[in-house]
Amino acid sequence: MTLYVETTGSPATAAIVFLHGVGASGWMWWRQVPAFADRLCLNVDLPGHGRSRDVPWVSLADTADQVATLIRARSVTGRAHIVGLSLGGHVALTLLERHPDVVDRVVISGVTAAPWPHRWFVTPQAWLTTTMLRSRRLVDAQARRLGLPPEIQAIFAENVRAMRARAYRRIFSEIADYAVPRSLGTVDTPTLVLAGGKESDGIRHAIESIPAVMPVAAGRTVTGVGHGWNVEAPDLFNATVRAWIDGSPLPAGLTTATRQ
Repeated sequence: MTLYVETTGSPATAAIVFLHGVGASGWMWWRQVPAFADRLCLNVDLPGHGRSRDVPWVSLADTADQVATLIRARSVTGRAHIVGLSLGGHVALTLLERHPDVVDRVVISGVTAAPWPHRWFVTPQAWLTTTMLRSRRLVDAQARRLGLPPEIQAIFAENVRAMRARAYRRIFSEIADYAVPRSLGTVDTPTLVLAGGKESDGIRHAIESIPAVMPVAAGRTVTGVGHGWNVEAPDLFNATVRAWIDGSPLPAGLTTATRQ
């Protein structure tokens, strides 16, 4: 089984691969893909999600390997820019670690760089979350809280309820244990690490700790937004991605991280 990928834009241009968050699928880039119609966009459904639901989630490493294979097959250059949010950001970091040869420039947001505190609580928390995700009322309420329009709310709810509990728990556990590998210190791929100003301490700390390891990475805080700011502030998100992959100055609204 292979990953589902929606291909849009200009096939002769440098590719952008979009990697979504846990419980979502390619739908979450509905405010990004049209804005990059001038580029080849490869919008991937990760294992266990969306139209890749029947592809088993094995690990971040296995997923990164599959994404690398996809890039080599679908991109005219055999390389691509990567845009990843949350789980997709962790996949992007693992792709940099394992297959830096397929990556041009990277934008990630909403990732952690060190194992979560209170690790003993992760397993019961994952079980509780997967139980809650089976509730139509709770899922629909979450979709409304995200400010999604009705047609996107329906897609969101369908994706969340379709995800297998086992896949969610395996992902949840792996992300909770994630630590940025020191081997990324040898990777010279320009990488922008972002965090919304309303994110958790762990995510906001990552915009300092990841650039402290990677020689050409930069960290920025996005003032006044939360985890899903690609939907909350799409114009700023899109302008940030375009500036980074083009090597242009970043837009106003981003605060530079101070390395410890």
